[in-house]
Amino acid sequence: MIKKIAFYLLFMCTPLLFAESYLTNVETEPGHANLNYGGSLKFYYDLPKPSLVKKAYLQIDIDGASSTFDTTVTESGFLTIDNSLALSGEELYKAILNLRDIENSDDKSLADGTYNVRVRVELDTSSNKNNDDDDENDDSDNEDPATIPEYAEKTVHVVFDNKPPKAPSAIEVEGGNQQMLIRVTPPSTEDGKAKEKIGKYYAKITGIFKSGDAETQTTLEYESLVDSDSYNQIWEFTVKGKDGYEFINNDEGENTRNYMIDVYAEDIAGNSDEKAVVAIDASAVSTYGFWSNYKSQGGKDDGGFCFVATAGFGSYFHPSVELLRNFRDSVLANFELGKKFIAAYYKYGSYPAEIIKDSSILRAASRTLLMPLVILAWFLTTFLGRIFMVSWLFSLAFFAFKSGRKSLLALLFVIVIAVPAHELSAKENRIHGEASFTNLIYYPNIDGEINGTPFKDVAGSQLRWLPMLTFGFAVPTEYIRISFIGGIGYTRFKGRAMRSDGTQSSDRTTMHFIPLKAELKLRPVYNFPLYPYIAGGLDYYPWVVRDGDKTTENGGTFGLHGTVGLMLSLNWMDPSSSKKMNENGVVNTCLFLGYKFEKINDFWREKSFDLSNQMKNNFEVGIVFEF
Repeated sequence: MIKKIAFYLLFMCTPLLFAESYLTNVETEPGHANLNYGGSLKFYYDLPKPSLVKKAYLQIDIDGASSTFDTTVTESGFLTIDNSLALSGEELYKAILNLRDIENSDDKSLADGTYNVRVRVELDTSSNKNNDDDDENDDSDNEDPATIPEYAEKTVHVVFDNKPPKAPSAIEVEGGNQQMLIRVTPPSTEDGKAKEKIGKYYAKITGIFKSGDAETQTTLEYESLVDSDSYNQIWEFTVKGKDGYEFINNDEGENTRNYMIDVYAEDIAGNSDEKAVVAIDASAVSTYGFWSNYKSQGGKDDGGFCFVATAGFGSYFHPSVELLRNFRDSVLANFELGKKFIAAYYKYGSYPAEIIKDSSILRAASRTLLMPLVILAWFLTTFLGRIFMVSWLFSLAFFAFKSGRKSLLALLFVIVIAVPAHELSAKENRIHGEASFTNLIYYPNIDGEINGTPFKDVAGSQLRWLPMLTFGFAVPTEYIRISFIGGIGYTRFKGRAMRSDGTQSSDRTTMHFIPLKAELKLRPVYNFPLYPYIAGGLDYYPWVVRDGDKTTENGGTFGLHGTVGLMLSLNWMDPSSSKKMNENGVVNTCLFLGYKFEKINDFWREKSFDLSNQMKNNFEVGIVFEF
């Protein structure tokens, strides 16, 4: 008995299952499928087999009766995807009145409710099999060997709503610097058990605004579109000056500097009532972001790019340009990858150059990004540069390892004697490369230079992840691998600007850091998976402070760093994978852990940020690819 029932159910449902494959992905725009008398909906649908579709239309069902809308599309223009049918609120209203036998009324809410609207497509069934035809060869002419149903359809629940929402339940305003953050709670539904779904809020703000050098009494109007996932949630939006008017900060607390704020709501169907407002008085107040809060507590940094942004290259014969030319000719041109880079640069480099030359901001940015390459070129192409970096590493090691200075100096002396000078030259068959991805936890020591905590007040004490990409050239000798490396990283700290009373405001402020480095790294060369390494070099930390959507200050800080660490070769751990990597040019892949000590304060300059990492255990970890 059960088998028979299952067979009959399957038999009855088979046409419906086949119909599913002819009409798919039915969606509405807007997605909530709510509309009022003056609104409209679009129904989008896909047709996997558009050649079989004769017509498409919309139908509505009410209490067992149905009505077809005048939106029929027939036998042309059907596509596999993104077909559409439109339905206006007026059409829906007329169909509801007709099926419910209701007289037309000025009160459109009489027709409010949720209705089933069907997207239906009629199909061409002429290719169905003829049961009386025994010619099996006819099957090859059928477009679809299965029985094609007469139609396929999908039902969409459409909400017809013509009642405007009540006034918002609550409003809060936080004053910011020439702006205000408005926080609105949606009105309750009729039964009071939930919140209305609101699609937009309107605000009217009346008071005295600054216009040029004058102060004018006026009203500014704003609107804020609510995100789809927040229709019935508390919504926040910020209002700023517009149309030539600016808010006036009321730091003295004068009543004449207050603004009257009226807010009303529009539901997702498009209904609103300008009289259903919630009102509040509020003021704008001065706030202090990363930079202004730092200066207010005695910070000494002058801001501005100390060197990179103020000194332009100027001409083809500028010393920095000359260094880069020498780097091109004596290093890049000596190996195949470098030659390809040079060719690509001369082919495509003129396009960005044309854009950069007409913008002071882009010129400053390009000089900042080129700085590590200029320093690297100095290290690689000048005798003094090589001596300086080697001397720096020796000094770094000397002061880092106090307990074993004599042994260390003896070891360094042996290395210098064992590595002939000609081994350091950049011959084509001796130049190698490397790239790495480095990670460390960062918090700048800005507050360490002054009596106060301006940075912590705004940013809090949460640490930030600072990733860095490095790239460079290596000169492997018989005993030691010498790498000249440049790198760039990025991190940011976000916070709330401070009010004059020491509390946080709603204004958002962000400080961005873009660390740049140029360093020399040494590691031994031998057949063992663990490599100790030592590295050191120069740093430049460009930084930018943005309050809201405006840059309030920028600058850059130079420094020095040194690192001692240990590398673990993955080639030894996974020989099969290393062999495949070697075929692609990567001769060694290592994980590394290093301890980094640094001083980023413009070489102990008094009027400078101290951007050294405040972390006591300043470890960096990552992966390096040697090729």
